[in-house]
Amino acid sequence: MQTEKVKSIFEFTATDLNGNEVQLERYRGSVCLIVNFSTKDATFDKVLSLLTPLYRKYHNDSRKDLNVLFFPCFQFGAKESTDEMVKRLESATGGPIGEIFAEIEVNGSKAPGLYKYLKAKKPGNCGGFVNSNFTLFLTDRQGVPVERLNAGIHPYTLEDMIENLLR
Repeated sequence: MQTEKVKSIFEFTATDLNGNEVQLERYRGSVCLIVNFSTKDATFDKVLSLLTPLYRKYHNDSRKDLNVLFFPCFQFGAKESTDEMVKRLESATGGPIGEIFAEIEVNGSKAPGLYKYLKAKKPGNCGGFVNSNFTLFLTDRQGVPVERLNAGIHPYTLEDMIENLLR
């Protein structure tokens, strides 16, 4: 798939932890945060303290306005097992705060089409290169990337961005 012809993330699939292909179309109508991560990364706790309250506010029994899509990536540090990763993520947040997909590489020839598309639409200041874990791509309800953020974003700023996309 040529990323320059793609209109949204909904044209992609991602592999879940059980090896199943998931159509990202299922997230149509919600704002998405797409995050590459490692639980061994130094910013892990900081980012989870940012994402957890937002996920709980916008994705609960009464509303599903925000989805967080986590993509394990070990290009920037130590590798970990799937079980270890899921346990650490869920114990740090008191339960699931999004969906965890299979491990990917975010840079290079092995990067999935989704990440090639995200980087093409929002190259950031690294020329289309993801330089660390916890690079966040924010999409609108139509699956179009609108922001590329880093782990240092202020919680209120991110919440304001999400609120604006939900209006």
